[in-house]
Amino acid sequence: MAMGYLLLYLLVPQGNFLYEGLRLPFWLMKLQRMVKPLPTSLKVKYDSHFRQYLLHFQPAEGAPDKQHIIIYIHGSGWQHGRPEMFKANAQWLAERGYHAFFLSHRRIPQCDIRELREDTGLAIKKVVELLAEHGLSHKKILLCGNSAGGNLCALAMLDRRVLGAVGLSPDIFSALALFAAPLDLRVMWPSPPLLMLTRMKKPEVFDLANPVHYLDGELKIPTLLIHGDKDGISEYQNSVVFEERLRGLGTKHLQFETLENGMHLDSASWCIPGHPCCEVFEQWLSEIERG
Repeated sequence: MAMGYLLLYLLVPQGNFLYEGLRLPFWLMKLQRMVKPLPTSLKVKYDSHFRQYLLHFQPAEGAPDKQHIIIYIHGSGWQHGRPEMFKANAQWLAERGYHAFFLSHRRIPQCDIRELREDTGLAIKKVVELLAEHGLSHKKILLCGNSAGGNLCALAMLDRRVLGAVGLSPDIFSALALFAAPLDLRVMWPSPPLLMLTRMKKPEVFDLANPVHYLDGELKIPTLLIHGDKDGISEYQNSVVFEERLRGLGTKHLQFETLENGMHLDSASWCIPGHPCCEVFEQWLSEIERG
């Protein structure tokens, strides 16, 4: 069995979901080895379901104070993963002086995009409440998401109903970063997660899940798109089409970075020192902090 896995690992070419899946365990182990010491975190519920919580990671002691806080939604196909798995990412942010809020949400197949949109709004509302409780309301909010999490971030930014349902507005965000996000579901192959998310692509549910559907004007906040051109899970065309639409609508503060020969996991590797994604994201954050 181990020999078969090794053969697949060596022989499967880039650009498909099998390639990505074979490398995922090694990538996760690499992230776990990077975490030392553990960043300080506080777990906060935002509703009654056991997945409806967030982790608030504190800045590292002695780190420079930053004018932004970061809300981050991880990926894993709307169905896997937990914020606790991404402590290496939280540590990277903590070392740079950021308060970071990593969100968890209900999952497919038990839920679909309607519940996930609801959870996104509820979780962001809880972050706003926590900022007030901790005297951080003066901070600006930078919204970030990877893969499926980037999809939810884009919906929160573009469809005012997501936050409107909890009495908030997308105007609370000062910058947006999306890593290998499904931004135009029309260019994606009908994978099982996509079909579960949209109830077999039922038109009214599909539109609720499709960020490009809500692009009707320029984005007035700095926006970063990062995507590998060999992505085997979230097709590179997602970001290509999205960027073209944003440019056509007059968006000025937009940066689109292609990771050459980059796979899906490369776009999630922004916490790995020396990785091209890390270098791009760190430079962009520095520019955002400078205003």
